[in-house]
Amino acid sequence: MKNMKKLFTPLMLTLFLVLAAVPVMALAEGETAATPTEPLTWAYLATIAGAATFTLLVVQLFKVPLDKVWKIPTRVFVYTVCLATMLLATAFTTGLTIENAALAALNAVLATFTAMGEYEITFAKLNK
Repeated sequence: MKNMKKLFTPLMLTLFLVLAAVPVMALAEGETAATPTEPLTWAYLATIAGAATFTLLVVQLFKVPLDKVWKIPTRVFVYTVCLATMLLATAFTTGLTIENAALAALNAVLATFTAMGEYEITFAKLNK
């Protein structure tokens, strides 16, 4: 038992020092992302966060007027806006190929879930 205590303390100290050095090593990896100077860029809209944010704003703006004309399910409308946003943003940033379009369609699903979650966090509480 005494040997275990003697081994445990240096092991924990080594583990602590390694974990404390990880953030410093991560900073030395490379350049950090630049803070965007414009609110919406094609590069930002091509990301899941950008597409979700843009979709949330567009759906909030157009959902009520569209419901007066057509009864489109909100989830379908959100996915359509996400997909169109990501396809356009991908076309303007890296070019649209079949592989990029398939990846944008998959990312649009994630952006759709994110946009609907953003709605639940921000606006749904106001409606209750």
